[in-house]
Amino acid sequence: MGFIGAIARHLDTLVGPGVMLLFPLYASMRAIESPSTLDDQQWLTYWILYSFITIFELSFYKFLAW
Repeated sequence: MGFIGAIARHLDTLVGPGVMLLFPLYASMRAIESPSTLDDQQWLTYWILYSFITIFELSFYKFLAW
């Protein structure tokens, strides 16, 4: 299977970050353009939590990897 098999085995690694970033970016842009501030607050909360989780993962990668 070669190349296609390698892509199939690592599909979650390739698609996961795209889904976790592209949809929230799109939804955040729509929220900013809308007159409501509630959705802005929800997406700001999402990005703050996403940032903290990413910093935690990068900081403690060696401990989490085992």
